[in-house]
Amino acid sequence: MDTATILVFAITLAAGVFMGAINNVAGGAGVLGLLAFEHLWRLPLEVANPSTRVAAIGVGAFACLGFLRAGQPIPARAWVQGLVALPGAILGSRLALELPPLWFRGYLALVVALLLWQQLRRRPIGPTGKRPAWLAALGCFAIGLHMGYVQIGTGLVATLVLAQTYQRDLLAVNAAKGIIVVVTSVASTGSFAWCGAIAWLPALTLAAGAGLGSYAASHWSVARGGDAVRRVVVVIAILTLLEQLREIAVLLAG
Repeated sequence: MDTATILVFAITLAAGVFMGAINNVAGGAGVLGLLAFEHLWRLPLEVANPSTRVAAIGVGAFACLGFLRAGQPIPARAWVQGLVALPGAILGSRLALELPPLWFRGYLALVVALLLWQQLRRRPIGPTGKRPAWLAALGCFAIGLHMGYVQIGTGLVATLVLAQTYQRDLLAVNAAKGIIVVVTSVASTGSFAWCGAIAWLPALTLAAGAGLGSYAASHWSVARGGDAVRRVVVVIAILTLLEQLREIAVLLAG
């Protein structure tokens, strides 16, 4: 193995560590994995996008382990929410294979822009008042749909959807979304693997780093609390939005 190849593996592993840590406490850092796959491994979007789902499994699983070790319980209802989100993940995975790249970039930019606007308003996250059960279930389905189609920003979408359920407690939200991420990313990975759309070597390298980063960030999240989490949400949303706008400009120019 030559030096250049070793460097590619090392950078991908490091990208996974940052991806896992940031996704654990906020979301949106899946863009780091996507960048590594597209620019280091030279994978086309239709392979790079599905390949990030393997790392998402590591993020969710090690986040749950980290929260439990840090004394933050996993809400029991999160398992039910994960099962509700599962059909959305399967449908989203299908859309990721069939829709053109411009739709992917445009959708991601729109979602991140809306979430960033919501955070910068400095109001409590999530809707106020009690929501009907069907609306809460639809929100969980939307989390799965986003995971299957884009994956990047699933934590941000989950934070918005789950905030009211957990009384806007971001630590409880992060613990719950770990379970939902595990369920939906496993379903999405299985769908993509069945279609042969995953590049396993770069995917597993990114996943190894993501698991380490996610586990370490669980302790930081519990120790620092919700305000620190909210600041990370804003920073990652801005960076993700800028990257997607750049990609859209490139696609339109071509």
